[in-house]
Amino acid sequence: MLTLAIVLVAILLPVLVLIEVWRTRRVALPPDAPDSVLDPVLSTAGMSRKILFAMVALVEAFLLLVAYTANEPFRQSQAAERQLETMEENGAHTYVTYCIPCHGPTGRGYLENVGLPGKPLNRPDLQSTDPDQRKANTKMIYQTVDNGRTGTDMPAWGNENGGPLNYEMIDELVALIENGRWDRVQQQIKAQGIAVPTEPPITDPVATGKLIVTQGPCAACHTIANTSAQGKVGPALDGIASRSIAGVLPFSTENVKKWVPNPPGVKPGTQMPPYPLKDEYLDAIAAYLATLK
Repeated sequence: MLTLAIVLVAILLPVLVLIEVWRTRRVALPPDAPDSVLDPVLSTAGMSRKILFAMVALVEAFLLLVAYTANEPFRQSQAAERQLETMEENGAHTYVTYCIPCHGPTGRGYLENVGLPGKPLNRPDLQSTDPDQRKANTKMIYQTVDNGRTGTDMPAWGNENGGPLNYEMIDELVALIENGRWDRVQQQIKAQGIAVPTEPPITDPVATGKLIVTQGPCAACHTIANTSAQGKVGPALDGIASRSIAGVLPFSTENVKKWVPNPPGVKPGTQMPPYPLKDEYLDAIAAYLATLK
């Protein structure tokens, strides 16, 4: 708003000066007056019209410079937003080309389709707005995509490791994941007619539950002995079947299915975020946790 006002002043100022000079000359002086009368500065202590116009031009240039300076942060912000949108769109294109077979169309890996080998990428911790956490996430995601993970199904996708992705394409994938723009992935799926992997039925709930708990988002916060779940934020889950859930609910399949999708609704103030999983996945989680006595 300030920028617009300054620009309007810069445009109107010379117009008003020209109108005033023309009006004064037409109204106050006779048409046949000599130059010494029409332009008194040439013979007295005033300023000539040329100098006046030069001063107006100088003031106008200054006002336009102020307007440009005031608008620059907004322009940079808009440019950054457009650049981010482009990165997300390109990241979505790369994702549907290379990542869907393992991580699924919504980025939830085996949390959306137990037959997928990829870990969930559509997670609150990977979409953190905390600067330190986001910096750590950026480094971790980039290195994982670039170098892969030894001993897992995750191959190295970076050019330097023989993969098809250059550093810019990996940066675009990082932007997509960190900003949670899975809607752009859905747009690409629809535009390109990408086939979405179908989900097989769960035949072993305990094994499926163990996969979800020990390798999914649960493992980032909780520890379970003799598994890959070694998180230090939440309480250990060893023996959970013999005690209460978060100290508020007796252990049961029904209460596990009540707790996991909405912890804050059950225990206000808890740090555990909601995990809205499919009903059959909640059954599998409860089946696995029931073995931890």
